[in-house]
Order: sequence, then C-alpha cells, then structure tokens
Amino acid sequence: MGKARYVRFSVVMAVYKNDRAEWFRQAVESLLSQTLRSEDIVIVVDGPLTPELNQVIRGYESDKTITVTRLKKNQGLGNALNVGIAKAKHELIARMDADDIAVSNRFELQAAEFEKKPNLDILGGQIAEFVGSPDNIVAYRNVPVLHADIKQFSRRRSPFNHPTVMYKKLTIQSLGGYDVTATRIEDYDLWLRALSADVRTANLDTVLLKYRSTVDAMKRRKTIASLKSHIKARARFFREKHISFFDFCYGVVTQTVLFVLPSSVADLVFKKTVRSGR
Repeated sequence: MGKARYVRFSVVMAVYKNDRAEWFRQAVESLLSQTLRSEDIVIVVDGPLTPELNQVIRGYESDKTITVTRLKKNQGLGNALNVGIAKAKHELIARMDADDIAVSNRFELQAAEFEKKPNLDILGGQIAEFVGSPDNIVAYRNVPVLHADIKQFSRRRSPFNHPTVMYKKLTIQSLGGYDVTATRIEDYDLWLRALSADVRTANLDTVLLKYRSTVDAMKRRKTIASLKSHIKARARFFREKHISFFDFCYGVVTQTVLFVLPSSVADLVFKKTVRSGR
C-alpha cells in the first residue's frame, strides 16, 4: 500500500503525574518513528508532573512538530482530550496514550483508509497487549470491523480500542466532545452518542497499537468511584435509549462482579471476556 501522503492529521496525547517517564518517552518515540509522521503532535499535560516526566518533555522542545499545552491542575482524561482536540490544527485527529507503543505504520494505514473512504468519521483498530517487553505479546483486544457489527457490539462493550482511534475533529466537537463527568468510561460514552447520531465508523482488522498491560490496570478498575461511574453512565445510556434495559442490567452486573472479586480473579475474568488470542 502506498503512503497516504496528502492526508494531514494531528495527534492528541494526554500525560499526567502517574505516568512513567520511560514509558512516556517510548510512546512519543513511536510517534516520531512512524512511516507517515504527523506535523502536529499535541501533548496535553494534565496538571503538575514529576521531574522525570518534565525532563522527557524538555527533551523534545526542539521538535517543531510537538506542541505542549499545560493545565494548572489535573481535571481528568476527558477534559484533557477536549483541550487537545481544540488545539489540534487538522481535521483528522489520532488518539494516543502516554504509555503505549504505536505500530510503525499505524498512521499510514489509517490515513490511507480515510483517503479511500472520505465519509468515514471514526476509525480504530486492533490491539496487542504486552507485559514488560513490547515483544512479549500476551493477548489481543479484538473489536468488530464493519459499522453494523460495531453498532451491535456497542450495546454491551466499547466497540473501539480508544488509543487506536483516528477521528474527525468537527464530528467529535459536534457531539459535544468527551463528557468530563463520565469518568473512566468517557470513550464508551462518546462512541454511543456517535453511533446514535449515525456517524460512519469502522475498525481496521489490523493491530495498530501495542498496549502495555500492568498490574495497576485492574486495580484502577476496581474502585468504588469507577463502579459508580459505570452504573451512572449506563443508566443514562438506557434513559437516552442507546441501550436496552437488558443491556443495562448486563453491564451493571458485569461491573459489580468484577468489583467484588479479588483482583487476580477479576483480571482473569476480564481477560477471558475482553481479550482473545489471534
């Protein structure tokens, strides 16, 4: 496949104090080593950072393709992404997390798909999870490829791997952006609103990103605040007719079971239901 040389796009990444400096550096390096690079990488600093993270950012001060926007206090991922989207120069925006590694031709593949399908609004892809070394792949997160399947899948689970998505700025802003009150479920909330508005979606049947799997990930999911946020969001999804009552109950029961189980058991259940071999 030839490079999509005429598609210009921005990248939006948020970083906060609990991110690890070396992982953040690896994430940025994966953006700079793309076969199709962005000339507009927007890094939103969500509140004060550690000296180590600030040192990583200082190391990229001479790179004119990187813009850093600092927020005085931590306000959460949804708010940071809304700020980044507003700052982005281009209509196409790629998401990236501060601890993952983009596959080297990720942007080339996604930009080519947008060239081929100009009516597309949101495009994601598959994820390979790794532990320790990026070569130590332990699982995959597979999501549907076709729009109809994405819509059906969304009734129970998020139909996109959030850090893989590339979307149109005006589309996301017309939906009101990320809901800052939908803590830890802000992406799923956005996708349901987007699908209800009949935006055009797809996922590439290709691994676009290596996702860093850590012990802390399940611990972050197993908090009372996270559980309350999931239940509150799903109740709103039901009220707004994005999902059925059965889908609402399924989601609430699933999240509650994960919350009460020991972390080791919950992680095993999560792997069996969300992840798969490939």
